[in-house]
Amino acid sequence: MKAARRLIKSVWDLSGIVASQLEEWKEILWADVDPNTMEEVTKGFTKAVRGLDKTVREWPAFSALDMMVKNFLITVPCISDLKSPSMRDRHWRQLMDITKVEFSFTNDFKLRNMLALNLHNFVDDCGEVVDRAQKEDKMELTLAKLEETWKTVEFEFNQHNETDVRLISMKEEDFETLEENQLVVQGMMASKYLATFEGPVTAWQKQLSSVSDVLTQMLDVQRKWAYLETLFIGSEEVKRELPADAERFKSIDSTFKQVLKGFLESKNCVKSCSRDGLMKELEGLASDLELCEKALADFLEAKRRIFPRFYFVSQTMLLDVLSNGNRPWVVAKHVNAMFQGVKELELKGDPQTTV
Repeated sequence: MKAARRLIKSVWDLSGIVASQLEEWKEILWADVDPNTMEEVTKGFTKAVRGLDKTVREWPAFSALDMMVKNFLITVPCISDLKSPSMRDRHWRQLMDITKVEFSFTNDFKLRNMLALNLHNFVDDCGEVVDRAQKEDKMELTLAKLEETWKTVEFEFNQHNETDVRLISMKEEDFETLEENQLVVQGMMASKYLATFEGPVTAWQKQLSSVSDVLTQMLDVQRKWAYLETLFIGSEEVKRELPADAERFKSIDSTFKQVLKGFLESKNCVKSCSRDGLMKELEGLASDLELCEKALADFLEAKRRIFPRFYFVSQTMLLDVLSNGNRPWVVAKHVNAMFQGVKELELKGDPQTTV
């Protein structure tokens, strides 16, 4: 009989200690809750419960004590997760929808209010809410970083052949940042938690794609423009032989310089590349430049068929030869390229003899 009383008392005393500790914790303000300490103490309770005599394990009192400790031990990690600074009002609302318990998350919110949600029954759902909060927090920080970064990234402008024309370029480190940020945005677009920030993420995907596409097209256009400009504007031969294409290039030149002016007025990469109609304008320039290139190539090919030695010189050199047919001392500079065995050309009777 004494042994039975002793066993009853051991269960009763431990139950009182556990209940008293839980009641004390319940009055702690949410901001002051220390999950680590709670978990350590609760593990001690678990060990104490297991240390009770095996005889008492069939008693309802023991089952109630064991369940109380186990449930709280399951709840503590949830509490720890929910203490995450990533939790926002929308996440607490999701938690309320899951547990079907309404609460007001204010400064006097206590652990008691959180335990009323019976989190031990919603461990996986709770983890999902916290995971969403952390992923969305990371997404929010990334969007803020993108905003800060691209606020200051600008194109560089380099003088073209001692003229007042300045062609655009992008620093290598800025181009690497562009590629990295496009991958980051692509990752956010694939996130299952995109919904909350779908608007700004989609906007950044569009803006960075515009910068990449416009830069690629612009570099191609200005490369072709810079090459053809010396021929269609600087070569009288080309103007004479290809009048329609020379006129077309004159229009291209005017439009291209207006486009460059737009970039100069708004040097910021994102702003300048987001201008309505810019990509369409560049595609039109690229198409017209291709027509000029083809006309020039056909013209030069016809000259080469007449005099095959012209195949040994570049287009620029050939145009120099064709443009200076009445100035043999200029043509003489290129003779060695067409006739490798000829090292020197002497022009008799001409004051401008060229070697």
